[in-house]
Amino acid sequence: MLLAEKALETTRLRRQVQALRGSQRREHSFDAIIGSSPAMQNVKSLLARVAASPASTVLLTGETGTGKDLAAKAIHYNSDRAAKPFVNITASALRGTLFLDEIGEMTPALQAKLLRFLEEKAFKRVGGLTDIRVDARVIAATNRNLEEEVPA
Repeated sequence: MLLAEKALETTRLRRQVQALRGSQRREHSFDAIIGSSPAMQNVKSLLARVAASPASTVLLTGETGTGKDLAAKAIHYNSDRAAKPFVNITASALRGTLFLDEIGEMTPALQAKLLRFLEEKAFKRVGGLTDIRVDARVIAATNRNLEEEVPA
C-alpha cells in the first residue's frame, strides 16, 4: 500500500515539474518580450539564434533596466538547457549568504577558483585588475562523501 502511494506521489510530482517547466517556457518565450518595432524584432531574432547555438558563454550588455535578465531567461528557457535550472547570481549583491548546492559536482578548475574566493573573500572580474571584496557567508551542500573522493 505504501509503495503504491509513493508511486502515485512521484507521478504527481513529475507532472507538476513538467507543468512548471512548460509555464516557464511560455513566460519566457520570445513572443512574451514586449515590442514589435523592427529593432525589437532584430533583438528577438538574435536571442533565438543564440538560444539555438551550442555556445556556452554569452555576454549581454546594456544599461540598467533594459532587460538583460529577461534576455538571459529567454535564451535559457528556449535552449536545449531549458530543463536544467536557471541560476541568477547578482555579483554586486554578494552580501549575506551564498548557497552552493551539490558542490561535489564542481570541476577541479572551478574548485580552485572557489577556494581563492573562500580564502580571500574577494574575486576579480574577467579581465579586471582589481579585487572586488565581498562580505558573504558561503554554505555548501553535497550528497557525496567528499572525504572518500579526495585522493590520499
